[in-house]
This record gives sequence, C-alpha cells and structure tokens, in this order.
Amino acid sequence: MSSNPQSPLEHSFLTRPWWAMGQLTRDYSSPRINETATRARAGLLNLISAVTIALLLTHPETDPVIYVGPLVLFDMLVAAFTGLTPLSPTGLAGTALTMDMRPVWKPTAPKRFAWLLGAALAATCLGMRLAGASPEAMAAVVAICFVLTWLEAVLGFCVGCYMHKLIWGCEACEVPYVRQ
Repeated sequence: MSSNPQSPLEHSFLTRPWWAMGQLTRDYSSPRINETATRARAGLLNLISAVTIALLLTHPETDPVIYVGPLVLFDMLVAAFTGLTPLSPTGLAGTALTMDMRPVWKPTAPKRFAWLLGAALAATCLGMRLAGASPEAMAAVVAICFVLTWLEAVLGFCVGCYMHKLIWGCEACEVPYVRQ
C-alpha cells in the first residue's frame, strides 16, 4: 500500500485512546491528522466566521462575539491538544461529514501550531469584545479568521502549517508553496 493517503477502512471516528492527538496508522510511526476532516472543519469554522461578520456589521446589538468567541476558543484549544475527536465540536462535525471519504494523513505538529494560532485569534476577538471594541474592529479580526479558514477549506492551504514549516523546518510536512 502507498504511504499516503490510506484506505478508508483504516479511518475511525474516534481516536484511540480518546485523548490522542491524531490516529496511528500502519504507514506512519507517529499519529496523523486526517486532512480531509480538517478541511471540512475549516469550512464549518468559515461559515461561523461569515455569520459572525454579518451580524457584527448589520446587527451589532445581537453581540455574537460573546457567544462565538468562547466556543471557537474552546474548539481550537481542545483540537490542539486532543485532535478533532471527541471534544472539538467542529472537529466532530468535520469528521462525521467526511467518514465516507478517503483520509489524507498529515503530521500533527503543524496542525497543533495552526490551531493554537486560531485560539489566539479567538482570544483576541473575545478580549476586544470584553474591552468594548467597536463591532467593526472585531469584524476585522473575524475577517482574518474567515480568510484563513477559507484558504484551508477551499484551497487546502494552511497558513499556520506553512508558518510551522518555515519556523521549524518540518521534513515530514507536505505543505504546498514552500520552496526547497
């Protein structure tokens, strides 16, 4: 069997043990994250950010950040430390949406770094809300999240993974657009 991607039969909904960051596969010695499920998760986060931006700009009195901020912060942190399942709400949904698709296995370290950056953006937006920032300023931060999740979901380009490769030089990372 080829080293990447693996057959759908080896993909499972929950990791073993449940707190593991990624899944062990027969082709790799270290746990891997399913890139297909990760891209579906990014698409869901992209929808959440689009709705948040729309509400901030058209109906700021609804105050979506006070609800969305903690959810996304929690989601990013638990995904960074326990992977897509079983604690990340959007990770669970992304994994469920892609169970019938062929998994594409990627290293966990770049994704962990990217999700910690996502958590920092969510914390920034939530902190701005608690500090009384304008809806437009918060929408600008959420717009960054929108662009980053769109790049991941639609183009398969993870900016956090790209940054990880530039900083640490991950040899196992297959990040597009990196010159050798």
